[in-house]
Amino acid sequence: MPLSDFLKSLNILDPKKVKVFIEEQGNSLKLIIDGKVLSGLIPARPFPITHPEFIIFRDNYGVDVCMIKDYRALDEESRRNLQKILDKLYFIPRITRIKRIETSGDEFIWDVVTDRGPKTFRTRGRMSVIQVENRVVITDINSNVYEIEDLSNLDAHSISELELTI
Repeated sequence: MPLSDFLKSLNILDPKKVKVFIEEQGNSLKLIIDGKVLSGLIPARPFPITHPEFIIFRDNYGVDVCMIKDYRALDEESRRNLQKILDKLYFIPRITRIKRIETSGDEFIWDVVTDRGPKTFRTRGRMSVIQVENRVVITDINSNVYEIEDLSNLDAHSISELELTI
């Protein structure tokens, strides 16, 4: 297959031409692109750590229907609707403050405040903490994922605790 045909088959949408609506069931989306309606779509993040802005929309059979390179370019209402479904599918508490990180053998015990309240969790070693530019993704021993969206938003104490760990 020629590269041009392959790229067309990806069906990459211009976010400025897309409107996103939550369907009545509340678990899928309807997209309207230049008057064409696509419904029953489930958003997916194929690269949730390195490129969380890249979204693939799949039908209920898991087939890729279309994609958006950066959903942040959608209009505000569409972005909010998409984010609501993504938050259901990808439960990722955002860490807003680090109270303390203690070491216990090969584990770290994190005492943090998230956008969903206070939380204490354990990680194994430094490999559980991935820094991508100014963003940090942490995976605990139960495979739960936590995120620090932007290091510059943390207070000095939180940064100090984090620097001792990563």
